[in-house]
Amino acid sequence: MRLIAFPAFVLACLVALAPAPSAAQCTDTNGTFRFLNTTFPSLSTNGPVFTGQLVVANADGPVIFSLDLGGGNDPLPDGLTLDPDSGLITGLATQSGNYDVVFVADDGTQQTTKSVTFSVSSAGGGGNGGSGLDAPVFPDGQVGVAYSHTPEADGDGPFTFAGSDLPPGLTLNGATGEVSGTPTAAGTYFMTLTVYDALPNEENIGASVVPITILPAGGSTFAFVTQFLNNGEVGTSFCDQYVVENPALGGTVTFGATGLPVGLMLDTATGAVTGTPTEDGTFLVTITANDGTDTITTNLSMVIAPSSGSNFHWNYLGVPAALVNVEYDRVPPIVLTAEGATGAITYAATGLPSGMDYDASSGELSGTPIQQGEYPVTFTATDAGSGAVIELDTTFIVLPTTGGDVSQIVSNFWVSRASLRLGEDGNESWRVSAIYNADRRTGNRFDPATDLFKAVLGSRTVQVDPGECTGSVPDQACSFQTPNGDVPSESVSINADRQTMAWSTGNDTFTETVPGVLSQRVTLGDHGWRLLLRFDEKGGFRPAGGFERPAFVVSQGSLSVEGPGLDSAKLTLLLGDPNFSYEGGVSTLRLRILEGTTVLMDRDFTALGGPAKLGTDKNTGKTTYSFRTLSDTQETDSVSLGYSSSKGAMKVSLSGMDLTGISTSEAHLTFEVTVGTRIYSTNVTFFESSPGRYGLAIP
Repeated sequence: MRLIAFPAFVLACLVALAPAPSAAQCTDTNGTFRFLNTTFPSLSTNGPVFTGQLVVANADGPVIFSLDLGGGNDPLPDGLTLDPDSGLITGLATQSGNYDVVFVADDGTQQTTKSVTFSVSSAGGGGNGGSGLDAPVFPDGQVGVAYSHTPEADGDGPFTFAGSDLPPGLTLNGATGEVSGTPTAAGTYFMTLTVYDALPNEENIGASVVPITILPAGGSTFAFVTQFLNNGEVGTSFCDQYVVENPALGGTVTFGATGLPVGLMLDTATGAVTGTPTEDGTFLVTITANDGTDTITTNLSMVIAPSSGSNFHWNYLGVPAALVNVEYDRVPPIVLTAEGATGAITYAATGLPSGMDYDASSGELSGTPIQQGEYPVTFTATDAGSGAVIELDTTFIVLPTTGGDVSQIVSNFWVSRASLRLGEDGNESWRVSAIYNADRRTGNRFDPATDLFKAVLGSRTVQVDPGECTGSVPDQACSFQTPNGDVPSESVSINADRQTMAWSTGNDTFTETVPGVLSQRVTLGDHGWRLLLRFDEKGGFRPAGGFERPAFVVSQGSLSVEGPGLDSAKLTLLLGDPNFSYEGGVSTLRLRILEGTTVLMDRDFTALGGPAKLGTDKNTGKTTYSFRTLSDTQETDSVSLGYSSSKGAMKVSLSGMDLTGISTSEAHLTFEVTVGTRIYSTNVTFFESSPGRYGLAIP
């Protein structure tokens, strides 16, 4: 059994609430209406702010939640509130104790109840009042209209704010919590905002899931009514209905969806979802609707239980974002656990960033991450009683120390070619060629004998298990091919010597639709990357304009180490950033090269910024920049740089350097380029091919 989860905005949506086609279509065909919850984590009067979610399956229509206060049942602990429409439980408990609460779910046809004990202690947080955003509400925005809103945080401060899944065009200020910018895409987005309440008082970390609606440009109020999806179970008929409001007059609404569980199909003309799920898990579903004038998007999630009798599932109620080089810890601890097992549960995780740990018995996440990024992680829970194993695939976020949002995270992964050929089921295909940067030092690089490769696009996964990728020197280059006749066919090649990988499928079936932005996650041993890629109506992807998040790699490079003041470097870098901006002589230009904490070069050359040639990308309509630096007369750390944002190509020549601090044989270096207010960083291993001569090829 595999449970697939996704970025943090999904955490608010694990409940069956979307309007169903009708009671007549669902009743008696979609299984027993039931709760999947059995427990909630322990709470504290000292925080963090609590966010819980009631989860039900097999609803016949929209669900309303309430409390059964009869028969001596307790109300919710003071300070907590239940949203009857969403099943969200939020707030900060004000009184310690144990509370036996009975929840009621009503889907318009029937009711079901669940008794849950809330345990509230007075430990943790040191009396600082918790951390997080207590029931924040964000106003609506509009495409093309400047937006700004600053929520209030609970706690003593000072605060650092971190966020993910903001609407395109908006960013989060890590110091103030302000969300601002000019939205570029309409829809309803579920943001996850993390608040770090730092010393000198008491450290604490809390996260809140917050919806925000961005309306189309020009005054349209076209929007989704659907804000939650029905949940189901493997082997049982399923039904749901996506609903919008205020489409363009005379327009025909067409629906699209990516990430639906296997076995379910969307009727693009009506928005009805039917079928019988064949795979359990929690699935991110990205829904689009077009009214002939505008396209709106929303990201929701759906739980498919393993069977009608199983309650073993992940209790996934939110994981705060981490900050690089900041301890990921609080009281009570940050945990990611499962529930409904018949015996003891043991936990494991692959893909966590360096410095992070996952406790096998408690499910506690702790440690200090040492590199920022979006890390695809697979969490595994094993029930000792039944032997059942469930997995959860999600993205663990590590932001800069100053916080902010994931638009500031740079993925060290570059898709040079990609296509998604859709048409008749069983005759579709997926092809990708990519360049990556990672630690390729001996003992650290991908080892196909012990490490796995996994690429995920929507609900489609290509995975090569340890021992399946083979070659004469497999840690430098290996390949995998499914046997002839297998359907679908899969092919993977990994070349650590050249920092490249490629994979393809044939005779395949996809639930994704194009055009649209699809999430691609790649895991290679201990390294992981997540990209948002924009595919056109033919299923094609074009770098660099197709990147919806920053991507930055060193693709070629050589270093010459001859002595202080005599060293040099030639580098080819690839940079794609949908928010790239530059003004010659005004935008900061800075280059740093480090090995660990040792600074090998640090040069600000803003004054050398030459004028930019501006253009417009014909596919995205965004401004493109092309510029070169002016002639550098400085004799030490001399720089020559040229960049074209439409192609993503950056050429850098350096001379008059002092690289005497570099390691011999293998040097794992950090390259950091600043353009304006944005910092692009990547880590790549150089190898000494002969004394003083370094390149990217593995000897």
